[in-house]
Amino acid sequence: MVFWVKKEGSFVKKYRYLLLLLALLLTGCTPEPQPETQPETTTVATETSTVITENQLGSVDGYDYELWKDSGTTEMTLTGGGTFTCSWSDINNALFRSGRKFDCTKSWEEMGTITVDYSADYYPVGNSYLCIYGWTREPLVEYYVVQSWGNWRPPGAEAIATVDIGDSTYDIYKTQRINQPSIDGTQTFDQYWSVRKGKRTEDTICLTDHFEAWQEAGLELGKLYEVALTVEGYQSSGTAKILRNTLTVEP
Repeated sequence: MVFWVKKEGSFVKKYRYLLLLLALLLTGCTPEPQPETQPETTTVATETSTVITENQLGSVDGYDYELWKDSGTTEMTLTGGGTFTCSWSDINNALFRSGRKFDCTKSWEEMGTITVDYSADYYPVGNSYLCIYGWTREPLVEYYVVQSWGNWRPPGAEAIATVDIGDSTYDIYKTQRINQPSIDGTQTFDQYWSVRKGKRTEDTICLTDHFEAWQEAGLELGKLYEVALTVEGYQSSGTAKILRNTLTVEP
């Protein structure tokens, strides 16, 4: 195809451009498409969490949690996988716990090997414990494996035995609570304690080894109701962040 151009100037330039474009079309060539400009996107990391300020229990990610207090200001934020953060002030007694509640049909011997692998940032001001905690029924017993504490090492009694478990040394105690709150209302019940010689906020605890040590010391446990990584405060204040809390039960 031929274009006859009678005028010079801008019209000549225009027809020259058209000739070039037609030549490209005839040879099967087309201009390369330009990529579309994509709108900028902002990624926001979100985390679903539940904040509890009053007495409550429930289950998240297969872990049973509970906040219990008798008075004062408390806050527990569930962060999944057995972990949580907590804070307390102006309390008499408060417990923040996450683990497993059982149906009280089996003893610890029938349960198998129970371990808790944990890590925590723990900042108590006053009397507080970071521990593995729970209850049994028949008999009704409240138990503690205390790994760290505030300004007072519990329980303020005379040890009945000292044992080496894993790479740690623990004092074993037995105390009694008379007409005090329990999982079965106001009761009189025994407390069993393993208290580590030094504080530790990261560890793997074989709870079964402690049960065996208590049994050898003449301390009888009943059917297992609860195993929980717990932060307890007594007439104190503080904050804690549970970074890892892995509970395993192996038959």
